Amino acid sequence: MFFNFAVLLAGAGFAIAQSELSSQCQTALLNTAASSSAACLNPSGLVSLVVTNSNSSSIIPGVNTWLSGLCSQAACSNSTLQTVVTDLVSGCSTELSSLGVTTNSTDIVTSIQAAYPTVRQLMCLKDTSTSTLCVPELLTSAQSATTTISLNNIVALVTKLVSGQSTGIPSSATCTNCTKAAYTILSQGLPEVASTAQSSFSSECGTNYTDGQMPSDIQETASNSSSTTTSGAIALSVGSLNMGATAVVAVSAAFAIFA
Repeated sequence: MFFNFAVLLAGAGFAIAQSELSSQCQTALLNTAASSSAACLNPSGLVSLVVTNSNSSSIIPGVNTWLSGLCSQAACSNSTLQTVVTDLVSGCSTELSSLGVTTNSTDIVTSIQAAYPTVRQLMCLKDTSTSTLCVPELLTSAQSATTTISLNNIVALVTKLVSGQSTGIPSSATCTNCTKAAYTILSQGLPEVASTAQSSFSSECGTNYTDGQMPSDIQETASNSSSTTTSGAIALSVGSLNMGATAVVAVSAAFAIFA
């Protein structure tokens, strides 16, 4: 599901792992991480995920910490998203072009602004029966069924996914109330995306998973408050920047596996 998205993430992961980011892209990322307006993305939690994990250790605890902080923050405003995306597209145009991604910032901003509210809802779903956010819960299930969910292994899992190989993740790990809730939110917020996944989702998990009903034990935890400028700026060294970019790709790839 979401084949093209997963392909892009896998390609980005390999590209970042095999080469250094340009100085221009590094500067753009550093400036974004240090900007108080980016607090809605909880960059400090993301950096913590990066600096406390080796490429072979499980990222699940770090993902949980990052998302817990992100979901408690006010949502990013459209103006904040526009600023962040425009700056990153401009600064990392070389890297994006090498991956076949358009560098037309207007198109990218429009797409991200349209998808952000729904994606944020998905990332902040919580299973009240286990008091766990859905994303780390799904990652934990996948890890139990396969191997350690590390930065290195997520790229390998996505590569198998997009090439049609078995990831070894059983339906019992993916067909859960969390994924049912995720599909329901997706069908409401991004129906054109949900429609492309409906057939495979129903085939894998059963037609009741696409009936549009929210499971009673799944809660939306994303803060509903409006974004304001805060002191959320952080210090990030260039030395950890390439690892940070890899982490973003790897974590996003994990979401693609369950999308």
